[in-house]
Amino acid sequence: MVDEISEITLNCEVLGSNLKKLRKERKLSREEFANRIGVSSRIIADYEDGFKTPRLETFYKISIVLGVTMDSILH
Repeated sequence: MVDEISEITLNCEVLGSNLKKLRKERKLSREEFANRIGVSSRIIADYEDGFKTPRLETFYKISIVLGVTMDSILH
């Protein structure tokens, strides 16, 4: 069970790091990015800091706005 929790935490960190990198590469502020996917900039910060993960529908919107596949965000 502990190994599973650690793996989930690592995935949140990877997801967050990749989101931040991709957002910055596209020169989007947190506010602009948040508006495009329909969430608050605080939620974007939580995603990028690895505190929260997006729901599947939101994750799909993120991939569309960033112009990448959902899978590529996770790796």
